Amino acid sequence: MAVRLRYLGHNLVVPEGEFVIGRSSKCQLSVDDPLISRRHAVLIVTGDTAVLQDLGSRNGVSVNSKRVEGFHQLADGDTITVGSQNMVIQGLAEGTPAHGGRVARRDLETQTISGFELSDDTAAEATVIHGTPFVPGSPDKRVHELSLIGAVAEKALAMGRPEDAQRLLERPLRELLVRARGTTESSSRFDPTAEEAAAQRAALLATRLAGALGKGEWIEYVLDLFLARRELLPQPAVDELYTVLRKVRIDARRLKTYLDTLRPDVAGQGPNERFLFSRIEGLEPLVGLK
Repeated sequence: MAVRLRYLGHNLVVPEGEFVIGRSSKCQLSVDDPLISRRHAVLIVTGDTAVLQDLGSRNGVSVNSKRVEGFHQLADGDTITVGSQNMVIQGLAEGTPAHGGRVARRDLETQTISGFELSDDTAAEATVIHGTPFVPGSPDKRVHELSLIGAVAEKALAMGRPEDAQRLLERPLRELLVRARGTTESSSRFDPTAEEAAAQRAALLATRLAGALGKGEWIEYVLDLFLARRELLPQPAVDELYTVLRKVRIDARRLKTYLDTLRPDVAGQGPNERFLFSRIEGLEPLVGLK
């Protein structure tokens, strides 16, 4: 029986020799995933045996949720994680592998991203297809990437790895802003309630990125996002901004534009909204507006 790689519901035949996995179109398995290097890993197949080798990738390779280095002998049913993608090797000879025994097949029970493991519930929320999560059985309603990787990015921040968090978050955050500005046809594919929740999460994540990296552009991103949505910043993000803006500089005009645009809207709203707006106005001295 031929060696196969079970990936995204397909059985890919892995011929004898080298089978390279990476982002490059020249790889035998080309995967569009920002966490995957151009030439990330290689499967070396000889008969009904296979060895996995990391090709010096930035994020490494895992087998059955454990990071492996160098050459690693694979067993039938092993789950290989490359970037945020899981794939299962099948068709290998039965027997005791070099790493000490078979591990039960897990398929999509867990997803590992840059060394961080997501919970079973989170991983089951969506299947990631070429970097874009889809709701199973509902091709026109996409699951926000933030719902999948937000917790992972927060863990990276907590571990003092803000660059990893930024790399994970940058694309979904930017795409959220583009949709808020109404410049893509894909905006209609997202449920408004889910989009609102994603924006609330994005505000806090981007603010924390700004504080960890010392980059004011992420605070400006939050202002631009909620200006495009014509909404007040969420209270948790505002509280965080009182700390972050003491050490991170931004273009003061972004806050002024946001306040001037929202002020007429808030005038007719309730006391809670007016109080929150006053809290946002209180950020002005921190950015040099007063």
